[in-house]
Formats: sequence, C-alpha cells, structure tokens
Amino acid sequence: IVVNSEYPDAYYVINPYVGCCHQCIYCYAQFMSRFTGHAGEQWGSYMDIKRGGELIKKDLSGKTVLLGSVTDPYNPLEKKYGATREILQKLLRENTNANIEILTKSPLVVRDIDLLRQFDNIRIGISLSTMDAVFAKRIEKNVVSPQERVDAMKELHRNGLPVYAFVSPIFPLTDGWKQVVDQVREYADLICFENLNLRANYKYEVLEMIREFYPDKYDAYVTLYSNPGTLRAYWESLATEIGNYLGETAHKLYFFHDEI
Repeated sequence: IVVNSEYPDAYYVINPYVGCCHQCIYCYAQFMSRFTGHAGEQWGSYMDIKRGGELIKKDLSGKTVLLGSVTDPYNPLEKKYGATREILQKLLRENTNANIEILTKSPLVVRDIDLLRQFDNIRIGISLSTMDAVFAKRIEKNVVSPQERVDAMKELHRNGLPVYAFVSPIFPLTDGWKQVVDQVREYADLICFENLNLRANYKYEVLEMIREFYPDKYDAYVTLYSNPGTLRAYWESLATEIGNYLGETAHKLYFFHDEI
C-alpha cells in the first residue's frame, strides 16, 4: 500500500487504485499501464482496487505520505469501493503520526471530513487547470466541473482543514491560471503551479485537441514544444508573471525543464 516516493514534497505515496478513470489527456501516469498488467489497454479504461493491504512496517512518524500520485484517491469508483476511506481509517487506528497529504480533483473528498479532521497533520490539495468548464471537459473527460472543485475547497476551508490549490497543468498561451487564482485565493492556504509537460506517449493527443478546438494556437504549440530552449524561456517568464500576480499570496512552482 505504501511505497517510497520520488516526489520532492513526499517521503511515501499511497495509491488506493491502479489506473484512473478520469481520462485526463495530459496525464503523466499513463506509463503505469505497462507495469501493472494492463499493457496495450487504453489509459482510463481499467481500474484495479487495492483492498485489505498492510500499510507498512516502517516508521511513518514525521514522514509526509501523499495519497494520490498516479491515481486520484477520490475517483468515481471510490463512491462504491471506499478504498481510500478504508486507508484513512487504518492510518488513524495505527496512529502513525505521519504528515498526510491528499491530492484530488473530486469533491467526494468532503465525504471524509469526519476522518480528515481527526488527523493532527494533514493538508488537502484540489487540482484544477482552468475555470472554463468546456475546456476542462476536453482535457479531463470524466472529471467534475472546475466550480464543483472550488466549492469542495470552500467546504474544506470552512471546516478548518488546511487546503491548497494545485493549478495543473498550465496550458501555454492561455491565462486560465489567473481565473483559478481569482476563484481560490480566499480559500487556499497555498497555491501550487505545474507546467504542461508533453511526453511522447500523450503529446500527440494533446496537440490534436489543440488542432481541433483551438487551431489558432496550434502552430504556436508545435513551435514551443519543438524547441526546448524557447519552451524553457516561456516557463521562466511565466514564473515571474505568476509571482507578480500573486504578490504576498503563498505559492509554489513546479516547472519540469528536464523532461520537456
């Protein structure tokens, strides 16, 4: 259930499911198919549910444990199977004293407020890329609307839970991130940003979506993602713009230049 993490802000990760039915076209976790017995299957078409597993024999005290690195712990199947809720209950029973972090796109997380409030060290991240419901549906086929995610953030905040907004991914040549910031600034303790990093296995799908629905931006996207230096300069300039826009608001930037 608990495995070592390669993320900069987490020591361990917990993924209650294998796969994810959100079908986000930009999802970096698509590589999981070939390592989990699902080679050749379309990402988003399968889900394996982890039930009854031991947490871990190692000492989690003081360690940050992230729920949801290559799946969404509150994907729609969680309503039926409750694997994430089961894991949270185990963490509470075992009194691990870990720093728990949850990252999700789903308002289903508010179902577990009764459990979340029992943790001494916890924070919840709500992920969204845009406030444009039409654009969001094109890039995240089975995810609820951005406004529903903002409403979930409000409810978590109202219940005194530390919550952050994860503006991810930022699509170049748009200002969607500004609309997200304007909507969440009042409720988020922190706002994090991540760039759109196009790897070979899903680069084509993202660019085809741009070509079909935003043809005026297609050539610019191809040019950006064909020139690492130009793309790096774009993200660095945007980082400065984001910092200026947020001012005193706490924020963190995740720009992955080495994988462009």
